[in-house]
Amino acid sequence: MHRLLERHPGLALRQLGVGDGVLSQEPLAVSTVLGSCVSVTFHCPVTRYGAIFHALMPVEGGQSGRPGTLGDYKFVDDAIRRFVAELYRRGVRRGDLACKVFGGANAMFAEQFGVGRKNVVVAFETLERERLRVVASDVGGDRGRKLLFLTHTGEVFVKRLNPQCPL
Repeated sequence: MHRLLERHPGLALRQLGVGDGVLSQEPLAVSTVLGSCVSVTFHCPVTRYGAIFHALMPVEGGQSGRPGTLGDYKFVDDAIRRFVAELYRRGVRRGDLACKVFGGANAMFAEQFGVGRKNVVVAFETLERERLRVVASDVGGDRGRKLLFLTHTGEVFVKRLNPQCPL
């Protein structure tokens, strides 16, 4: 990933933690590490907006207390809805948006019971309800992932982590 950053000299790097999100029209590299958590990236090549979040749990369930504002991104469904609303508010058209879904590993649980699988299912269901196009995904399995997202190009680089690597 360092070689990738060398291709973009002067590009700022932002580390994304659990519950964090970034929306930028300026070129930015965003890095995060996922286990059962999910990240969805949003990219509009027309406006050059890029966005990404790192969500911990699948469903918000009315607990955020800040509907309709950017902020806390720990729930997959709520994070998607917030970014979509903000991107539309900034003039991004639905048809110009490309989404990518990552994460949802189930290293510690049976595949059908793990929170990772639920995060992935909710991400795809919510994106479908929003009528958004998913152009790539790397989800599930038993290995975490390290992501590097370039907001201005929409590129996402994924490195699979060792299954025994604690997240």
